[in-house]
Amino acid sequence: MFISVLLINKGLLKGLNIVGGFADRIRTDTNTPGFNNYDEKIGEFNSLYQEFVTLEKKFSVNRESAELYNSFNKSLKRTLDELNNAKIIKVNRNEFLGNVTHELRTPIFAVQLSLETLIDGAVNDPAVNLTFLEKALQQTNRMTELVDDLINISRLEAGMKLSKRYFPVNKLINDTITEMKALAVRKQISLTFEQGTDDESSAFADAVRIKQVLMNLIENATKYTQAQGKIIISTSRAGKSINISVADTGIGIPEDDLPRIFERFYRVDKNRSRDMGGSGLGLSIVKHILELHNIKIEVSSEVNKGTKFEFSLPA
Repeated sequence: MFISVLLINKGLLKGLNIVGGFADRIRTDTNTPGFNNYDEKIGEFNSLYQEFVTLEKKFSVNRESAELYNSFNKSLKRTLDELNNAKIIKVNRNEFLGNVTHELRTPIFAVQLSLETLIDGAVNDPAVNLTFLEKALQQTNRMTELVDDLINISRLEAGMKLSKRYFPVNKLINDTITEMKALAVRKQISLTFEQGTDDESSAFADAVRIKQVLMNLIENATKYTQAQGKIIISTSRAGKSINISVADTGIGIPEDDLPRIFERFYRVDKNRSRDMGGSGLGLSIVKHILELHNIKIEVSSEVNKGTKFEFSLPA
């Protein structure tokens, strides 16, 4: 019995030393700037985990040892999961930074080209100088919008605190339409509210953020709706909830693209979308805001017929 306990203790001590050294090595490697070799580390750690699962079975005859190995292996599994998550975060961060760089490069190049053209002599030509200045200003505004949306995304992902209270839904929608009307008129699009709830109907949410959701959805709809098209905001009552939808008669979204439209910088038609302006973050911000409210947004669309976004607020 004494020999068995001694062997078990030696096995545990050896295992602890192996894992301790391995964990220190991983910690040092993964904290090194520019570390990208997650696949190799995950492979090594997975092999170690499998080895300890085997040891757990080997020493299962002793209840205390089995329990200790079981607890130890759970910790190993958690660490392995964290390594996999760290890999995903690293990939997402690299992709995000690449997208930001790409999105900024276009307006920066456009501003640079306009200014160089003016410096080379166009500034003295009254027929074109204002045109180049307007182009530079337009692209500068685009960069400002992108930076503002990036700040919004970072705050939302950090867990922005909401200021929830009851507010009149119809008033919020009417105020939003008033602010967005000029954008719709400029594109010759009809923007209307089909009121399915009475003026006394209130919802419990952060009114400022819900207004931001509506503004982003309306702005998105105006980009992809042709002149003489329609954008309709509607409400309806469903038990203890108020349903809100933003529908348009625009170009629609292909079915294969629907699952990805809320991703940051995802564009169905990249060249056409970029020409229409915007940061490419509007729908991502919409989803983040609603997720903070524990609200899910649904989207349905048909190419060349239009798109509808729907969500519900607690009443």
